[in-house]
Amino acid sequence: MFKTIYHLHFLQDSSIKLTLLSMKHLFGKQLFLLLAFASALVWTGCGNDDDGGEPVLSSDTSITSFVFEGLSPRVEATISGTSVTAEVPNGTDLTALVPTIEVAMAATVAPASGVAQDFSTPVTYTVTAEDGTTQDYTATITEAPAPMLVAETVWERTLLNGGLPPWFTANNDRDIAVGGDFVYVHNNNDKIRVVSAIDGADVDAGAMGFIDGKENFASGNLFLLGTATDSEGRIVASNLRVGSADEFPWNVYVWEDKDAAQEMLFSYPTPEGYRLGENLSVTGDVRGDAIIYVPGSGFGTESNEVLKFTITGGTVNTTPEIIALDGVANIGNGPDVYPVSDAADANMIVAGTGIGGIAEFAADGSLVARLSDDLNEGETALLFSFALDVRPFMIDGRKVIATTATDFTENAADAGFLYLIDYTDGLDKVTADDVMRISFAPDGNIDTNFNGTGGVDVQIDADGATVYALITNFGIGAYKVAVEQ
Repeated sequence: MFKTIYHLHFLQDSSIKLTLLSMKHLFGKQLFLLLAFASALVWTGCGNDDDGGEPVLSSDTSITSFVFEGLSPRVEATISGTSVTAEVPNGTDLTALVPTIEVAMAATVAPASGVAQDFSTPVTYTVTAEDGTTQDYTATITEAPAPMLVAETVWERTLLNGGLPPWFTANNDRDIAVGGDFVYVHNNNDKIRVVSAIDGADVDAGAMGFIDGKENFASGNLFLLGTATDSEGRIVASNLRVGSADEFPWNVYVWEDKDAAQEMLFSYPTPEGYRLGENLSVTGDVRGDAIIYVPGSGFGTESNEVLKFTITGGTVNTTPEIIALDGVANIGNGPDVYPVSDAADANMIVAGTGIGGIAEFAADGSLVARLSDDLNEGETALLFSFALDVRPFMIDGRKVIATTATDFTENAADAGFLYLIDYTDGLDKVTADDVMRISFAPDGNIDTNFNGTGGVDVQIDADGATVYALITNFGIGAYKVAVEQ
């Protein structure tokens, strides 16, 4: 029986009919029908082979997935028609991205999946189907915009909002510092007023309700001006000295807390031609290891030097490192310097009318970058004419400078502002979109800031950054700063 079925495959049509009729007679109707069905199947299959048909090849050229697995989090592109688009996180290097690409079955893609590409401009990918059909796709990958700084008022005691503190004087309140729960405000050349860091309310200090900075240590010039705090919240302040060696020493004082007695931290014979104490910056613990920076210039003097005093184990090295700033003839008026970190070799942010905008210098005085001249117009022009105080800080991976500035023209300022500058990509890359400003004075202000002075400090905690600012005659305020993703 099996031989008969096999043989059917090779017979002509007439032979099949005769053989089937014969088998019907011998074996009955059921077997006949079974064999007839089998022979039809075999015959049909043989007919396709004999026709010489070719297998059908796919013409599918689709890209089904385009993903950057190496990014965190992974980024999956959108595929629409022949366009592939994706937005990757800000700061991603577009020049060396590696896509993982899936295409239709039996198709290929070039450039290949898993190969790094420069996506700073659109990249063309060609998919070739199984049958040789091709389709080009354009992959356009963009970087997400930089996060924006946002600021929310915590409290204000300003000319514009809330009214000035009653102890404010005309032109003689010039600096501010924060430590722990308290904000320390330089007042009337020889005092430090204390307010709450939480709500700005006045806080009693010492026997007279304020910190007395006069004592017996100061003589000539101003008793106090530069005000700061160390890492432990101690108050550090200095007098203002225009140099003449031993006759007018520059004194730096310390108070353990708001109610403690004033102590001399160290005294430095001010060299001829220096003006010390317009501002000073402190990093570290002055009873342990710390660094104090002070610019050497100011009104009536010319210096391109920063003095850097090192404290080790509570002992001050009163022979400072002298850092000359490259490309600067004179730091100028309203000078300030603040390091970007506590490291001994930290870069420094420097302001002053002779800097040409705010600039960053390396620890050896070499220039790193400065604000672009393109910003010397409109609302950012004051950063070039009279930035008063600078305080760099980090928040959520962003590099920020807080500074105060006034319109100081012919000794009469009629506007005062706090500026927040995002310089994450470098000071020379800052645009107007990276700068926020907060006004302390109403339009048409009738008061003036004769000294063109002010100060700023920052407190970093678990909740982020709070910036505290003072502008002479225009008030004080606190502002919560965050990064909006």
